[in-house]
Amino acid sequence: MSAVLAIDTASPAFALAIDGGSRAEPRIVESAADFSHASLLAAVEEELRGASLEAVVAVCGPGSYSGLRAGIATAQGLALAQGCVLAGIPTLEAVAACHDSRDLTAIHPAGRGEFAVQDVRAAPPDSPMRIASPEELAGLVLVGEGAGALGGREVLPRERAAAALACYRAGALEPVSELTAIYLREPSITAPRRPFGPAGAQDRLPAR
Repeated sequence: MSAVLAIDTASPAFALAIDGGSRAEPRIVESAADFSHASLLAAVEEELRGASLEAVVAVCGPGSYSGLRAGIATAQGLALAQGCVLAGIPTLEAVAACHDSRDLTAIHPAGRGEFAVQDVRAAPPDSPMRIASPEELAGLVLVGEGAGALGGREVLPRERAAAALACYRAGALEPVSELTAIYLREPSITAPRRPFGPAGAQDRLPAR
């Protein structure tokens, strides 16, 4: 029997949701914080154990820059290797799917003490995503990672992964040929202060 795998790597910890097609609840696997791509691949291999995949779904962001890249690369590699359906879901859409109400604000940490934010009035959410400070979120019905500290409902990776899987099973996600990570700000990556290589090698670099 084929399975559906959902991968959430938008946070420092990853989560997998695996549905083998039975009526039982999906199996959930979580990592410790600060996972590596290697540990994600090892967990996927361990949980699938050679099972064929009907589909693989990835949470596509906003979220951790390196985490999203690892999750998307893993999902695309599995889909290519197994010839199965590939689908993606934005992080804030997965957050919204964890809540029964459609009158809420989905949030996810965006770094620098701020949050990626999307107001949810429909399913799937159709309002624009934005970045907001905790002060700007006061008085809103908040759902998502970090919402607990702001008086809202905390949603962790395991719940988002399960929601992503449920959205696929409900026919709410379209198959795609390629996934693209969603970022609301440019990653904090800068050029090295001096060229790499042996000491003095920078003196021999051609002029620019």
